[in-house]
Amino acid sequence: MQSIDDIILMNVNPFDNVYCSHVVNNSNSESNITYLHQETFIKIEILLSQISQDHITRTVLITGNSGCGKTYLLTRLKNQLSHKACFVNIPPFAKRDSIWRRILRYTVDSLVKRQNNNQPSPLLLHLLKVKEEKDTILGFFRTEKQKFINRLKEKYKKVNIYNSDDFFGILYELINPELYDLSCQYLRGEDLTAESLQSLGVEKSINTETAAREILTNFGIISCEIQPIILCFNQIESIARLPNGSLDLDALLQVNAKIREDNNNYMMIISICSNRWEEYKDQIQPLYQGDINQKIELKDISLAQAELILGSRLDSIHRQANSLPSSSLYPLNRQVLEKVFPIGRINFRDVIICGRDLFKAYKEWLVKDDKATTFTFYKETQDKLEIISYFKVRWYEEFSRIQQQITRINQLSSTELIQDLQAVLLALQMQEVSTSLFIRSKYASYSLVYKLKNKNIGVIWTEDPNLESFFYVMEACRKILEKNPSLKLHLIRSQSLGDSQSKGYKVYKDIFVNSKHCYIIPDLHSVHYLATYHSLVRTAREGDLVVGSKIISLKNLQSLIVATKILDNCSLLQDLGIVKKTDVISKNDDSSGDLNTFNPMKKHTELKDAKDYIFNLVITQSCLSRQVLLKNVGCIFPQFSEVQLDGLIQQLCWENKMKIIYPKAHLSSQLVTLFPRK
Repeated sequence: MQSIDDIILMNVNPFDNVYCSHVVNNSNSESNITYLHQETFIKIEILLSQISQDHITRTVLITGNSGCGKTYLLTRLKNQLSHKACFVNIPPFAKRDSIWRRILRYTVDSLVKRQNNNQPSPLLLHLLKVKEEKDTILGFFRTEKQKFINRLKEKYKKVNIYNSDDFFGILYELINPELYDLSCQYLRGEDLTAESLQSLGVEKSINTETAAREILTNFGIISCEIQPIILCFNQIESIARLPNGSLDLDALLQVNAKIREDNNNYMMIISICSNRWEEYKDQIQPLYQGDINQKIELKDISLAQAELILGSRLDSIHRQANSLPSSSLYPLNRQVLEKVFPIGRINFRDVIICGRDLFKAYKEWLVKDDKATTFTFYKETQDKLEIISYFKVRWYEEFSRIQQQITRINQLSSTELIQDLQAVLLALQMQEVSTSLFIRSKYASYSLVYKLKNKNIGVIWTEDPNLESFFYVMEACRKILEKNPSLKLHLIRSQSLGDSQSKGYKVYKDIFVNSKHCYIIPDLHSVHYLATYHSLVRTAREGDLVVGSKIISLKNLQSLIVATKILDNCSLLQDLGIVKKTDVISKNDDSSGDLNTFNPMKKHTELKDAKDYIFNLVITQSCLSRQVLLKNVGCIFPQFSEVQLDGLIQQLCWENKMKIIYPKAHLSSQLVTLFPRK
């Protein structure tokens, strides 16, 4: 065991991740602290218990200043109430005409998601139980599927189930391993091919807002025997906007009213900044405001609570030392907190940023090994290069999270994909970016238009497997070219184009084969780039994106994207001509867009990213244990072995960018730091 100061030198600053920007399982120990916003937590827990008993839908509105801990509270609700409810985080809707399908898509994902112990979800366990039930009447000539449907129809004969035969039939296929994935896609509202629909025994996909709303009602009824469903609407700054530029809060509250009116067993949680709510609440219809059961405003925390938060993050470091320090705040202290926060009430985020700055300053003092001077804290100004290093670390960590979350391209809807692309185009300073390529079309949200080198470029991204839908998208392309022949079109699609005899393929061939227009097959890695950036955009709009100690605005984020050129390896952006395609990739990449083809250049790029992450992590930490460094990098780049990652550390040492202190000691005692500059 080593001294506490040795342990501090070896470890990552526990305050660098201010808080998780999304409602996901969070490893930070304060997400389980019961004394933070405890009164609010209890109110929501009581409401949830009431829903479990009477199945009446209720709504909670959470307001508070930016950084007050709204995200922390939602994370805690998810972590601690997951055994009582199905928690669904609904990303901001881009347009009101697809809001119900978006809610359905993410609700189904949560309902079928396996538990932390890798057990089937409560919904799937319930369906398996129904399948094992014995029939009350003889049914020798019925199939197992028909028996299952009849059991559910009998069980719910007193309520109105929308399209009951198809819905119960799909629930049966949901517990059929061979058709599980296809059943999930159907319930998510994906526009499936005729062959897929036939395999499932249904005639058409859930492709309208009305159908999506009715299926949500069905799930509310089914869930009464399982557990309530919590629908959480967070990051409101990124929802659709009205023509005058204001947030379309009315659309969200209409959804809330409709769910409360028609659906059982739901809890609606809407989280919004106080200033936004004050700005809009007088414009909202009184009827909608009356649909809110609990209005909760989160306040700043006390100095005592701040101490507990800081102590919770430092606890894991303290427990590694040969003896516990005298204070749970070491190397921080109460006196510094009182000096930084003299009024005694503190914003949650500011507490973590203060802890981060204090820990960093103390660690840098230890690295200098100047015991002749006493450690004194002073607020250090971050320079641009340091902010870039912190941003790169944040980017790679967010990219890794997105990779785990998105495992196939059409996990995102075509509307979401084009929305993510639009955000990137704006960051890269494309001119006149808008989503008005298709006007008055069902597929308008699949397209955008922008200017590149004074040429109008139209982009269509459609991932609907249904080839009839593909035909209508191609027809929309044909019509837009008739009106604007000078327009250059890019079609992005990983799904099949159909065979040479299909209607959609024929129109596609007329437009995109042997012409100035381009067809691009996207890869999943490119989608991860777009989704990572858009995730950071949503966080920045809320005022919650913290890089180092700096709160990053959307404008700052766009500047960092340009400065770091971190999107330059996105092959989709290269194919669109937005970023330059490197010579080595253009000459050697013979994958022709095949998602299953091994691409050595992709692996080469990922190794460069891992090396960049290692270097920038060491910059932000000043000093790290070699073992801790390998562990952190291994979590972000799990595709590489420890030997490969350690080789990158050695390369950086050979390049005189880093050095290893005590290289002959055990791996856990070796320290990695920056190579000293003259």
